[in-house]
Amino acid sequence: MDRAPAILLLGVGGAGCSMVARLLPVLPGEVGTLFLDTDERSLPAGAQTLQLGRQQTRGMGTGGEVGSGLAAAESEEAAVRRALAGSHVVVLVTGLGGGTGGGATPFVASCAAEAGATVLCFATMPFSHEGERRQREADQAATALATRCHGFVAVHNDLLLQQVPADAPLPDAFAAADAWVGGAIRGIAAAFAPGALVPADPSALRSLFPTPGSPTLCAFGDGEGQGAAMKAARAASDCPLAHGPGAVTKVASLFVHVAGGPELTSTDAFEAVAAVRTKFGGETATVLCARTDASLAGRVEVSVLGASLPVPRTAAKGRRGQKSGKVDDSQAIFPFATDDAVRRGYFGGAPMTIVEGQDIDVPTYIRKAVRLPAAP
Repeated sequence: MDRAPAILLLGVGGAGCSMVARLLPVLPGEVGTLFLDTDERSLPAGAQTLQLGRQQTRGMGTGGEVGSGLAAAESEEAAVRRALAGSHVVVLVTGLGGGTGGGATPFVASCAAEAGATVLCFATMPFSHEGERRQREADQAATALATRCHGFVAVHNDLLLQQVPADAPLPDAFAAADAWVGGAIRGIAAAFAPGALVPADPSALRSLFPTPGSPTLCAFGDGEGQGAAMKAARAASDCPLAHGPGAVTKVASLFVHVAGGPELTSTDAFEAVAAVRTKFGGETATVLCARTDASLAGRVEVSVLGASLPVPRTAAKGRRGQKSGKVDDSQAIFPFATDDAVRRGYFGGAPMTIVEGQDIDVPTYIRKAVRLPAAP
């Protein structure tokens, strides 16, 4: 890459490389891509790639060992830092649960943040049936990433199975994740491309994610036909990424990108943004970007990113270390104090309760991929 792209999309590990490779055909030209893995077989030919740990793994995978993934990334630190230099926004896509994804991605995120980039991460979490070890390692990696990235979004594989018919091929389920993540990335990239009706720039995104560790919301929806903008806004409001275990449902700041065909009006765009704000918040700041695209004739896409400041890890105490019964009005509201049902994900740092190989703190309908009836 002769000139660093404003937005650099990194696939890290086998799962991350696979997803980014599937997204390549629909990515805007403003997005640069880089594939990082120890297994040279997962690095696509003709793409910008960086093989990690060539001396340690000799072109093979890490065998699911997080320590090996970290060592492989550290051995290529100079090359990683060169690849990240100059990019304003770095988006990491990875799969957690061991190996290169869990071991290398937190290290790469730290390098990107130290290079001055706004760092976002989309990470897939293991299926419940993959076992306690993978779940535990994924939770640990997610905790590390959440403190090193400005924005972190978990994509739970269990939720993918609910988006397709029970007899649908497994690739159809992963296609749903591609649509959510790809839509969000396209929205971010298109917001910074020239020609937007309501433009934005990378510094606007950074203003919403001032420090690593911000509780993050992500959603994407599309609609077509009569009332396409409101249909897209409602689809974004119902996006599973915004309602999975541990998802943040109310945020202080929002970044909303609305894209549609030449028939898109300012009224359509602002009504869509108002609907999104009603659902997710954004009272502190809302950054809007809107553009028309001839390829979206009759359709509208709404991409949403949201963030709140990290919650201070402090508690009010009375004399002699005892907890005070007096309410401290300056104390930040915890992110799990929302009107949505509390899910186990908000307490991801607590030990899992494993019975017959399953984490029973995860709701049964998620563990068993039960398709819930649509709302009337």
